[in-house]
Amino acid sequence: MLLENRVAVVTGAGRGIGLAIAEAFGREGALAIIGELDAGRGREAAARLTACGYRSQAIPLDVTQAASCIALVDQVSAAHGPIDILVNNAGLFLFHRSEEMPEAAWRQQIDVLLTGVFLMAQAVGRGMIARRRGSIVNIASIGGMGGWPMRAAYNSAKAGVIALTEVLATEWAHHGLRVNAVSPGVVRTEMMQEAVRDGVASAEQYARRTPLGRIAETSEIADAVVFLASDRASYVTGVNLRVDGGWVPWGNLRARGYPDEVPRV
Repeated sequence: MLLENRVAVVTGAGRGIGLAIAEAFGREGALAIIGELDAGRGREAAARLTACGYRSQAIPLDVTQAASCIALVDQVSAAHGPIDILVNNAGLFLFHRSEEMPEAAWRQQIDVLLTGVFLMAQAVGRGMIARRRGSIVNIASIGGMGGWPMRAAYNSAKAGVIALTEVLATEWAHHGLRVNAVSPGVVRTEMMQEAVRDGVASAEQYARRTPLGRIAETSEIADAVVFLASDRASYVTGVNLRVDGGWVPWGNLRARGYPDEVPRV
């Protein structure tokens, strides 16, 4: 029970990676608070965890609004005590060619994926600083480490999350806080399946492009988050842990005459 009796907040935990993280936290003994914009989805996720015997509660949350972030912190603190762990996971995906992207689509993604991470970290971090303990894990992406067509806002925001993680880690270390990031590769989530359905992604091509030869499961990302959130990582801060099946080391070598897919030898 790596997280026994810890109070953990996971944003955007109504489905996908966030829900897998909340489940993993429950399994490790934590109270998993699900911060979710879709209140109904949040309640369903909390009920699922409760049915498994885990402690969980759903609280409506709009990470783009500082008042909403502060309200969640106040509600959790009043009911359950100080927040020990924060996972900034809330996200969305909008595909546009850069020359055609509406300003609203750019701003929405930056607001949720980057500004929302800062606002939640700020709201939770104040209490952690006062208590001189706490762990924050930001969900970034390998998209933040390269250029993928039709993802200008998403990749820019995720690159910002990686930089923000390093800033907060160094700024808050002397207060006893640890701040890390996890950058997933391609993961089997509802968002990925929607991209495949819309014809902007191919699960088969993703698998061939990954050295391990397959797409990640949400539980594999959750396991990495549990480690960083726990005392097992007590001397780890400012790290961006790639969980990508080898995607980034392989790189995009088409320009050098290599195939897009990893050769099987």
